[in-house]
Amino acid sequence: MAKRIIDSHAHIGDIFHERRNITFKTNIKKGDYEDPFIDCERSGYTVPLIPKKVEDLIRAGQYRSWEWTLENLTKELDEHPEVAGIVMLPIWPNQTFEEHLAVSKLEPRVIPFTSCAFDMPVGEMQDKLRRDIALGAKGLKLHPTIQNVPLDDARVDAAVAVFREADLPVLTHCGDNPYYTPDSPHSRVSTPAYSEVSRVVDFCRRWGDVRIIVAHCCGYVETFYPMIQGLSHVYTDTSMCSAARMRRGVELLGEDKILFGTDVPFGSFHYSIAELDRAFPDAPEVLDKVACTNIASLLKLRV
Repeated sequence: MAKRIIDSHAHIGDIFHERRNITFKTNIKKGDYEDPFIDCERSGYTVPLIPKKVEDLIRAGQYRSWEWTLENLTKELDEHPEVAGIVMLPIWPNQTFEEHLAVSKLEPRVIPFTSCAFDMPVGEMQDKLRRDIALGAKGLKLHPTIQNVPLDDARVDAAVAVFREADLPVLTHCGDNPYYTPDSPHSRVSTPAYSEVSRVVDFCRRWGDVRIIVAHCCGYVETFYPMIQGLSHVYTDTSMCSAARMRRGVELLGEDKILFGTDVPFGSFHYSIAELDRAFPDAPEVLDKVACTNIASLLKLRV
């Protein structure tokens, strides 16, 4: 069986700040800065992503996003022809569905999700989400920390209800890590605790009839697994996971609940795909589910 991949978790451009206008710039090269992500990647995601100065990690994430243009994405995709699709996750207010839709028109391997414009009246926000779905949005991205909106907010419920109607998935960030240095004005309008795992699990319990992708939890699946017992509608991705973590995720959650994801530009195609290959060398059917058909089924894609 030929390997085929749909990356279920990816970003493009600046997810952290408004009006950076990064996505469509050209000739952007990698800068010279402290980058703790590199050691984690080169270790096969076995070295913890915990530098001596957390500010170095935050700044490196921002620099990586500023380099991750459509031009650079396309170059990397061309180097990995097994990646047939890549789910792009906008985060309002810093990005819009319209920007990601434009990216998908220029790069057909991109599969756009949409995001909630929480500053709109609720009814108008719902109408916009329905229009986004009609235009090709395949799911909803929530990021409680960066959006500074808790998952039990009434506006979140209104948005999720639209995706329940459409029978499309909702993907939420999980993990109470900071995204801004203490001196950044954004740190005052960002609440990492909103993404704490217990709050995310509470959200999943309230929406038992919506398929929910809880991002990043394959990386600590032993903690996550007992918390979601009985929740058959919950999935997670393999972003920044070693081969051993991927295998453990399949063992605990099942081969139908694990979705390959890179979290590019914070992870990478090269190292993430290498770990995927190492995870399931003797189980091509499992590899195909994790790499491709699980997310394709959720998004109603023909593969």
